[in-house]
Amino acid sequence: MGAHKLELKSLLKLPFRSANKLSLKSLTRKNLPYFGGWIAVSVWLYAYFLPMGDFALKVSLFEAIVGDTTLYFYVMLITGSLIPFLFDGKKFVPASFYSVLVSLACFLSVLFLGPGLPAKIIMLIAVPCIAHIFISHVYAFFIVLNNSEKFYSMILVVLLPKILMYLKPVFSSTQLMLHPFSILIFVIMVALAFSTYRIKFHDTVPSLQKVNAPIKAYSLMPVIFIVFALNDVIAPATLQQMSGFTQSQIESYYFWGILTGIIVILFLQTSFSMNLCMILNLSFAFLAVGFVLDIIGMQYPDVSLFSALCFGIAYSIGIVNLYYLAGFMIKKFQSLYFYRACFLLSSFCYLGASAFVKILGQSNIQVPSLIMAFVSLCLLILFFLFSPFFIKMLYSGEWIDDSYREDISQESRLEAKLKDYKLTPAEVEVCLLLLEGYTLRQISGMQSKAYSTINTYCTSIYRKLKINSRVELLLLLQEYKS
Repeated sequence: MGAHKLELKSLLKLPFRSANKLSLKSLTRKNLPYFGGWIAVSVWLYAYFLPMGDFALKVSLFEAIVGDTTLYFYVMLITGSLIPFLFDGKKFVPASFYSVLVSLACFLSVLFLGPGLPAKIIMLIAVPCIAHIFISHVYAFFIVLNNSEKFYSMILVVLLPKILMYLKPVFSSTQLMLHPFSILIFVIMVALAFSTYRIKFHDTVPSLQKVNAPIKAYSLMPVIFIVFALNDVIAPATLQQMSGFTQSQIESYYFWGILTGIIVILFLQTSFSMNLCMILNLSFAFLAVGFVLDIIGMQYPDVSLFSALCFGIAYSIGIVNLYYLAGFMIKKFQSLYFYRACFLLSSFCYLGASAFVKILGQSNIQVPSLIMAFVSLCLLILFFLFSPFFIKMLYSGEWIDDSYREDISQESRLEAKLKDYKLTPAEVEVCLLLLEGYTLRQISGMQSKAYSTINTYCTSIYRKLKINSRVELLLLLQEYKS
């Protein structure tokens, strides 16, 4: 009867976990430069590349300076990809201070010079520095921040740039030097100069090791592909091709979708610690609904706006939780190879999905949105078919318990689990011996402690684990013994 009760309890705990450490109280002052820097970099880049205001053809601030951005995009992509392969994070993260200074000097120069050939040359110098700053803060996000800092920083990284997008009609200045986004970029870069100075001269960033991550961990890779390709490239491209509505209407629905998704994430994680794979499936479900509504919208246009809402919900749920999932796994394994694999795949996803959208947009096909929706739905169906496999692979690993802790643990999975139950060090030692099959009298002799003391420890262990026998103890912790 006890075994059946424990099996039922484990089944009910699949979508939800009772322990929750994703608390605002877990944010640390020591990691504030990394936490704030990661958020600032995300807003900074969005301010650079967001199509804005009354510039001709509503180009971004960056495009207003350099014109065609193709060369700059590839320089940034190649530089950002090479840095983690050529240098140790312990060295290139602190060195980002100098890249901030160079980027700030370049930015101020082009503001005074205005658009033209000198500005283009200066920004070509700045672009590798921008890539260096971004990749340094990505590295620090993965390796330095604890779980709560990862989670809440990603909430803000998703939300703040989209607030910027939603409020962009407010910024209507036509003068490059006086444009509100010029002021915002300047302020953020000054803030980054202070935070990276602190990192360079006061903090030490750990290095990744040349060790292999568990094979099961690589099941994360297809999830990265689906989330990035669909949420960051294909869904936004689909919205851009939506007709019959103003851009502000579409962006408004998309923004409110993102806000709704963030509320859903906060509710499910902070209140219930919902299984991350289940949350990602929820993101994919909203993506699927969004693409279906987009297809239906070709016949019934009013429905199309709700696809923007679904895409917004899917984006916030998917991006926040994917970064969080990859973040604690990379920090857990400390594997340089796993980090590089995640980084390379995400870059290829952006590049491949962008090429797909660009080729489709330049083709003679009259309904590219329909084709994108159809291909995306096929990808989502394929993912849902393999979803049980991904869940099994991700949740059968020794790392998954760390997603519900304040930070990752480098202890054995069993010892970390026992600490989750708030067992004292003495109780942990007794519990480990009980699991190895020793009796209370044997443990008493091994530890040179009175039998009554060991019996008290055992009673306390059973009470904290909410069990009543040795059999229940073995069943409860069976999966953690290996």
